[in-house]
Amino acid sequence: MNGMGMTNSQKAKKYGASSGTSGDAGSSAARPARRGQHVHEMPNGALRAEPGKASSAAIVVGAALIIGIALWAYYTFVVLPGFSAGAAGGMPVPEMQWSGVDQQYITQFSHALGETGQADYTGVHATTGLFAPLLFALGMVLFFGLNTPKRSLKWMFWLVALAYAVVFVVGNRALEAAVTTPEDASLVAAASGLVMARWALLAAVVVVALIVNVMIVRRKLNDFAEGKLPGQRPRE
Repeated sequence: MNGMGMTNSQKAKKYGASSGTSGDAGSSAARPARRGQHVHEMPNGALRAEPGKASSAAIVVGAALIIGIALWAYYTFVVLPGFSAGAAGGMPVPEMQWSGVDQQYITQFSHALGETGQADYTGVHATTGLFAPLLFALGMVLFFGLNTPKRSLKWMFWLVALAYAVVFVVGNRALEAAVTTPEDASLVAAASGLVMARWALLAAVVVVALIVNVMIVRRKLNDFAEGKLPGQRPRE
């Protein structure tokens, strides 16, 4: 009965702090909200890198690279030989002559095609012959960019891949014009130079790709030696 007329503060003094409240609702309302743990207050190992985010970029780049290489190989080793056998009477297309072509070769190829074959030749360049170098260069650009840390070196590698795509496309147009007018010696010479430049730049792209792969292997070996690879325990 004595406790019935007491206030909460009087009950707390007489019976203890736990009797100063009538229920959990009041105590929870008076209790301050718990502050979130700051990133700098987290113990070692609480923050871990998420390899899934890093690997997603590698998956996209790998897919683009595979598609680009596959389309380039399809155009070079399937489409062009098939066109030579079907439309040119077995005579190889000029772009497959890595050492260039002369006016006599272009004249013979033009006569072998005829008007219908020349239109088909332009059509091949406008479809597969256009997408193959562009996607190939895109895959290489992404691959070089992802795996080349040094910015100046990255730009140099990009220029090689982009130059290959540009020379490829412009060379196709020059070949079409040369086949249409084989009597134009200067046009034939320009087309021949672009064909040789195409193969030289392809060799440069392959060399750059090998360099980047060596860089990747070396970086992985260094990370392994320092215990930085996923699943490794860091060395003391």
